[in-house]
Amino acid sequence: MREFKKRRSRREEIFWLCVRGVGALLLLLVAAAAVHAAWDMYGKLSAASQGQEEAEAQLASLQAEKKGVSASVAQLSTARGVEAEVRQRFGVVKPGEGEIEIVRDQGSATTTDDASKHWWSRVFHALFVW
Repeated sequence: MREFKKRRSRREEIFWLCVRGVGALLLLLVAAAAVHAAWDMYGKLSAASQGQEEAEAQLASLQAEKKGVSASVAQLSTARGVEAEVRQRFGVVKPGEGEIEIVRDQGSATTTDDASKHWWSRVFHALFVW
């Protein structure tokens, strides 16, 4: 059988070897660039997810604060709520109001001692403590 393929010269073989080497080097550089881009994208994704978690936590705290403020506004929209706030902040009282000081009388505490004078009462209370 005859050979239809031409034989290449040594110079052509070296040329094609260099072309294949340069092509392989270009493919390697493209692969390295793709890996680098993927790594950068992963870093950006992790930073974005962390930022999203922080933003959600901040949103939750702001919503709780909004509920508290709206409750305060609702309370202060009534006359009774305004009066209570003024009394609490500034210690204001209406005319005729004042503090009541409750003092316990020492004589009322001694009435329980009369019942425990008998010895059988003390024994009963010692045995049945409830």
